[in-house]
Amino acid sequence: MFDLDSRVSYVNGFPLPLLTNEGFMKEVKDMELREDDIFIATYPKSGTHWMQEIVQLILVDGNGEKLNSSHRRPIFELADVTLKTKEEILAAGPILRQMTKDPSPRVITTHVPYSLLPKQLNEKPCKLIYVYRHPKDVIVSFYNFFSRQYGMDNLDNIHPSRDFAKFFDTVVAGNCIYPFNFTVQYGSWFDHVRGYYEHTGDHNLFSISYETMKKDLRKVVEDVAVFVGRQLNQAAVNRVVEFASFQSMKEAYRKDRLESIKLGKRVFDNSFYHHKGTIGQWRNIFTLEQNKYFDEHFGEAMKNCEWTKPYVLDDKATVRTYLHCDKITM
Repeated sequence: MFDLDSRVSYVNGFPLPLLTNEGFMKEVKDMELREDDIFIATYPKSGTHWMQEIVQLILVDGNGEKLNSSHRRPIFELADVTLKTKEEILAAGPILRQMTKDPSPRVITTHVPYSLLPKQLNEKPCKLIYVYRHPKDVIVSFYNFFSRQYGMDNLDNIHPSRDFAKFFDTVVAGNCIYPFNFTVQYGSWFDHVRGYYEHTGDHNLFSISYETMKKDLRKVVEDVAVFVGRQLNQAAVNRVVEFASFQSMKEAYRKDRLESIKLGKRVFDNSFYHHKGTIGQWRNIFTLEQNKYFDEHFGEAMKNCEWTKPYVLDDKATVRTYLHCDKITM
């Protein structure tokens, strides 16, 4: 029985988040794919919505006014929490059911590890885009996310201390990623990235770092367009870059929320999902000791991963001892 109050479920021993379960994941594994499906996979807090917006914009030649909430569906393995009752949510099942009638090509977002992707992904010429991000910034982004979503007064529900040092210790130890539950959902960042890296040579996989997206968005747009089989002229590329900016996306999601309200759907304040995602913010947050500890663990876990070599950094950055929520800038 699927328990909406459960904060974690396990599939083959793998921890998954709120509002999914073994039955949902069987539907994911057995999902009927189309040859032109485009998957976007990420570890949480790594640029999921940003890449989703970029791909959707590419498919409409950068004409952002053509996009609406149906183009920004949530993670496909999760339940639809915009429905108003528990019974409705259970009956509707995972988001992927809503995509059966979507026009092609479908853009499908997910956080699942490679091993839990639909089995047809390697049987059909679908596309798979994987976005990865510096793990230190991922940790800080998680902390910032919880602080915004639940408020500083409620941080004790996430961890018995409000102090970042304690949060860091439990996250790195693999004990806390989601409030009220002390199990890392979607597993560790290290396992997630390595799982996709093992498929580097696959013809249908395009990998890109979040940092590259921040540094040269135009080049990323051009490369992704080629990967998904779209030819964009420079005017179209310009439009994609413009509509994929932080301010444009913030406005687009605001309009989506108003649209959902008009349709009578349950709505949430999703503003904490969309922030600037500053690169290297961990340098102002990690202590020298935390940085050294993390680098030692990182060096061992990712020593053969070419993707993450740029993340092998020293501990000479100026850092603060503790993080306070009101000092975060993302």
